[in-house]
Amino acid sequence: MCYAIPAKLVAIDGQTGTIDYFGEKRQILLDLDDVAVGDYVYAQGGVLVRKIPPKEAEEILEHWQTIFFELKKTDAALSKIDQNKLSSNALAVLQKVNLRKSLTPDEMLSLFNLQDEQELKVLYEIANNVRQREHGNSSCIHGVIEFSNYCSNNCHYCGIRKDQELPRYRMSIEEIISAAKEAVDEYGFKALVLQSGEDFWYDDAKLITMVREIRKMGVLVFVSLGLRSKGTYQKLYDAGARAVLLRFETSNKDIFAKLRPGTNLADRVQLIKALKAMGYVLATGFIVGFPGETNNDLIQNILLAKYLAPDMYSFGPLIPASNTPLFGSPKVSKDLILKTIAVMRFIDSNSNILVTTALETLDRNAKQEALLAGANSMMINITPKHYKELYKIYDDKADVTKEIKQSIQETVKMLYELGRAPTDIAAHAVKTRPSGQARG
Repeated sequence: MCYAIPAKLVAIDGQTGTIDYFGEKRQILLDLDDVAVGDYVYAQGGVLVRKIPPKEAEEILEHWQTIFFELKKTDAALSKIDQNKLSSNALAVLQKVNLRKSLTPDEMLSLFNLQDEQELKVLYEIANNVRQREHGNSSCIHGVIEFSNYCSNNCHYCGIRKDQELPRYRMSIEEIISAAKEAVDEYGFKALVLQSGEDFWYDDAKLITMVREIRKMGVLVFVSLGLRSKGTYQKLYDAGARAVLLRFETSNKDIFAKLRPGTNLADRVQLIKALKAMGYVLATGFIVGFPGETNNDLIQNILLAKYLAPDMYSFGPLIPASNTPLFGSPKVSKDLILKTIAVMRFIDSNSNILVTTALETLDRNAKQEALLAGANSMMINITPKHYKELYKIYDDKADVTKEIKQSIQETVKMLYELGRAPTDIAAHAVKTRPSGQARG
């Protein structure tokens, strides 16, 4: 069983419902027709994905009732702050955070410029405290299926770029559906990310079949396909996809043009805006550590990310793959990633922030440290093992040799130790279905 518990639907207001987790209320989008007050449901990403029979739900909740409140105590204890180790300048900035006041770019820069180990410790503690204040101890885990390593792009850092020499694979639609069914039936996932390179062998018809069949399994379908037409993304939404991951990578036009030949930053940003307007639960963000990037660039990245008003932020470290133009670039420091997560938590306190799988490659403890620096959501790679080893977007991927069960066990153990509970993290802007569109 993966990390999720059912909730009771206690109110309905149009397309929005209110669910209850042991007295904690959250709003969700009602994406099914046949639901009523009193039903037990699963929700992911602020979207109702499945009803659950009362007897089954009550048995699960009985098991979780004591654990739930013990986890809250653990999380609260880990969210305490020791402000005695801050300089007066850093203390003044972080006091603004606690008062829910906006930070200026110069104040953000002062946080990125922190180097003292004790000051960084307090920076992360305050970000974790803000996360706990806004979300309680809620956490969410998505499973990711990497279904193709073909890509039409030649990004200078990516290990599956078009010109890279490596064994290529494409999972058939039947294989993808089978992997999803195993993830749902055997491991209990309630949200699945379907990810690939920009591989146009998967035309609209194939993608629609994939999405429609997986949505029938009662999960949140999350697509990560890169640049596709607005029409394609609309068809996938109509087929049942409700979440999308598309990062803009960098807000610096010169860096973008140099490292992503044949693509355009403005077009990418416009597509991200369009996906938000379609009603998708939107995840976006950027890569940290491009050559020539400054802390001021990172601040502009953060400001662009917030402007796009996503429901989830995703920040990954630059890890250039072997035999790519950027291979050998300086390694990104773990603290730069943690600072980015912390400052984003301050700038958009109610946001959902993803711990990317690349963080574990950067540092074996980075996932846990990111969760203690303001992050609150995770992914587990559930790609079939014989394909997972070939999705080499960067070298030395931390999860390629692990069995799925091992990854789940390690992740759940870590979340228990941090006091995180598997209640759904409601998207901070509950989605509204386009007018006239039926639920489900």
